[in-house]
Amino acid sequence: MNRGLAAVVLASGIVGLLAGCGPQRDPTATYISLEQARKIARDHVYPATVRVDARRSEFVGGEKRRMGGTGSGVIFDDQGHVLTNYHVAGRAEEITCILFNKERVKARLVGSDPWTDLAVLQLDLAEVQQKGATFQAATLGDSALMEEGDSVLAIGSPFGLSRSISNGIIGCHDRILGTGLDLGGGLETGLFNTWFQTDAAINPGNSGGPLVNFRGEVIGINTRGGGGNDLGFAVPINVAKEVIRQILEKGKVTRSTVGMSFQPLQDLEAFLEVGKTEGAVISSIDPEGPAAKAGIQPRDILVEYSGAKVEGRYPEQLFDLRRRISDTPVGAKVPVKIRRAGEVLPLEITTEELTTVRSQEQDYPKWGFVGQDITERLALRENLHTTKGVFVTGVRAGAAGEQAGIGKGDVIVRVGEQDVNNAAELRKTYDAAVRAKQAMILLKVHRGLAVVPVVLRITYDEGKKPATPPVKK
Repeated sequence: MNRGLAAVVLASGIVGLLAGCGPQRDPTATYISLEQARKIARDHVYPATVRVDARRSEFVGGEKRRMGGTGSGVIFDDQGHVLTNYHVAGRAEEITCILFNKERVKARLVGSDPWTDLAVLQLDLAEVQQKGATFQAATLGDSALMEEGDSVLAIGSPFGLSRSISNGIIGCHDRILGTGLDLGGGLETGLFNTWFQTDAAINPGNSGGPLVNFRGEVIGINTRGGGGNDLGFAVPINVAKEVIRQILEKGKVTRSTVGMSFQPLQDLEAFLEVGKTEGAVISSIDPEGPAAKAGIQPRDILVEYSGAKVEGRYPEQLFDLRRRISDTPVGAKVPVKIRRAGEVLPLEITTEELTTVRSQEQDYPKWGFVGQDITERLALRENLHTTKGVFVTGVRAGAAGEQAGIGKGDVIVRVGEQDVNNAAELRKTYDAAVRAKQAMILLKVHRGLAVVPVVLRITYDEGKKPATPPVKK
């Protein structure tokens, strides 16, 4: 009898004994069956579980720092592909995986998806062969079959220790979180997928490891622990399967946006003169996104999307709306209906590809700050009226930018008489100014609703004082 069949037989025996269907109710036999089922599940997935050591460079307070972390992952095919969390290895530059036999093997990042906090790696197969190492792939199950009360094992490397397991149950099979979870750097996750909630212990280092049923199948990827509150979360494996498919096919996961955010209708019905189930309130609009181009405004109410009625009284209903929009093909022309001042208006929106808040940061060391392009998501979050300019993400302590009063969140829109549309344009202007050893730089900065002129005073030789403007007599 193979192990998978044995697990099913054992599980069936457990159910029979607990229900009193067997010839006798033997608590010892039940305990032994549970122990055996747990060990069989463990042995199916242990050889496919890896520890992931990842290192990356990141700007913190305007300074570039080398950072590292440890997590877990699971091998899911014979090509050495590993599934883990985005927050473990999604921005990594150097990755090492420790296999079941404790052999260390380099890996590379194939693709990542912060929206589900998932990343796909691939082991260096040449190094695997050179070292005479072997690996085993886990079986991915069907997370749709899991129910509350089903037993699960969380496998991984908590706190960087060697692999271990914790035991628990599924507490909720489709947990919806009202807001996204913070991944750092302005990134969010969990806006478009539900979660498994479990009381199996998930500690730092377990992230990215497999959540396993008693048939030895991976049914989730451990993502967040509850800080000792028996409240952990895992990404259902069916969500991960679609992420894997898109990453292996095209290197990324594509979703759509219509450039607007929503808030629940609850408690606003009387003020907006609508029914309790009539639509979702549009709270903000991307200034250059699809909704703005279609003529939609903040405080409009979306009552229909692609021919289907919209209900947005509760946060859970907004989750379904966000997922419906994200699953729409990019570039699709979608009929919508909005309510404005008591009138229902039919409009058409052309969806665009969803971007993240975060984009590649550029360092301007002589000027003492770091900045990035303004993505549509960033403009929406920060209530910026345009995506043109460079968003300051960090200012170096004591450098020219800080001395001139530049702060995180400022938007650089002009240098001298030249407008700046993005970080690449600012970089060209910066490089030219450094080559010319320009000692004073005039910047035009958007800060909230204000437009502020800022003068940078740059020192190129150590010990030399920054330039000062001439005194008028």
